[in-house]
Amino acid sequence: MNPKNQTAITQDVKLPGHPIHRSICGVIVAKPTSIQQKYDELSTHPQIQFGPKFKNEIPSGSARDGQNGPYMAKWMYPGIPRKKLRLEDVETHGQTNNWTVQAIYKSKMGNLMCSYVGWNASAVYEQFNPRKFAKDNREAMDTANLRDAFLKVMKNDPELTNEMKKATGKWLWMRHELLEDEDNVFWLYEDLTYFHSKIHIDYGLAPLMYICLKKEMVDPPRFKYTAFNIVEETAMDAILEGRSNWAFRKLQNTMKRTKPEPRPNACETPGTCVCDRLFDLLYARSRTNHRGWKRQYVTPDNRGILDMSSFEIEHFRVIIECSDACGCSSKCPRRRVQQGQSKHLVVYYENEVIKFGLRAVEKIQKGEFVCEYTGVVVLPKKDVQRNESYDATINLLHENLVIDSSQIGNLARFMSHACEPNAVMIETHSRVKESDPLIPRISVYALKDIAVGEKIAISYYRTELMQTGVGIKCGCRPNCPNHLPTA
Repeated sequence: MNPKNQTAITQDVKLPGHPIHRSICGVIVAKPTSIQQKYDELSTHPQIQFGPKFKNEIPSGSARDGQNGPYMAKWMYPGIPRKKLRLEDVETHGQTNNWTVQAIYKSKMGNLMCSYVGWNASAVYEQFNPRKFAKDNREAMDTANLRDAFLKVMKNDPELTNEMKKATGKWLWMRHELLEDEDNVFWLYEDLTYFHSKIHIDYGLAPLMYICLKKEMVDPPRFKYTAFNIVEETAMDAILEGRSNWAFRKLQNTMKRTKPEPRPNACETPGTCVCDRLFDLLYARSRTNHRGWKRQYVTPDNRGILDMSSFEIEHFRVIIECSDACGCSSKCPRRRVQQGQSKHLVVYYENEVIKFGLRAVEKIQKGEFVCEYTGVVVLPKKDVQRNESYDATINLLHENLVIDSSQIGNLARFMSHACEPNAVMIETHSRVKESDPLIPRISVYALKDIAVGEKIAISYYRTELMQTGVGIKCGCRPNCPNHLPTA
């Protein structure tokens, strides 16, 4: 795609018969006409988008089927269609075997029912040949089964009120009152589930869900969804100037050569892998920063699982993934973040205090990759006020950058706080090719085994900041003694 002709940065779309295309990043530039002059070779990079803004477009194809329909939804959400077709439009728009299945439910009688992309609740159909239908729509059926298994686990959660347990029935059993209520916010949750999952699937990631177990459902969160980082122009300039962006050979030639520390290496080609050497050249230094905080190098085993036995939550952490300099394939266990999220997760309404959190739909093993934290890579200005509540700070890859997911981000922005977390954010030095810019990435890994239905929680603050006795009393667990900083 020629960046000079691009008016906005958009999500990747998987085309039939073509391999998955993964953008490295989108770069927001003030003057698109100067892209080629300013960024030279990067301006024609096939996996880097340039534009003045990021736009959540409605996915192409069947997702646009209802765009001229008579039904207009009352809500406006980025990337979610408002216009849809209704039951009375069936005669003019063909039969159901030409439609794309959006979601599958069960009726009280145990029969399968499904909604279709571009059609509202009035066109939810019962399937009279459920075996054939399930076989023909295997992916949608698998997602429905995972959703139902999650909800059945949640019904036994001691934190759930009776009202919330009863509300699981909205998803487990499709009821006529929902079908007759075309403007029920339930259908917005289902649209977010489908269209954000479509972004994931087109990018090669596992689907996600949005669920609220309240009798009177609250409106879901409104933000722009991205599977890859968006980079502000000033941040991109800093990245390109940074030493971590240098190719391995340049680092080798310009820095003092020291004997690398021997370490076990799970790379497919350990004899040519440069990851450990990159850590020594870029991030080891004295192993501590000016505040005395240690730098911890975290490496996977041959399954891509991190060894958490010596993990310290207080340390700065970094993972280095393989590139073409290592000589391994895309299946190498040291490319776990490049391979993408494989676990189904759910954005789940917790309560009036926390609002939305993130929970596991599948079991996650200790040390396993959970997801990536995406957003806008920003170089903050000291004299500019901004919302920092969704900031993830970059400490090692580039000390002055943050990833801000307040307006643009992904499901990781919903991870809740816990003083005894079961997951952790880790800075990730990752690029497929040495010629690619090293965009800062933050990956989330499990610190403990995480069960189906369990919250995925990280620690928002360093321990010493929560033990001052000043701030908001933490309620992450019963009788938690800590206080959360307010500034």
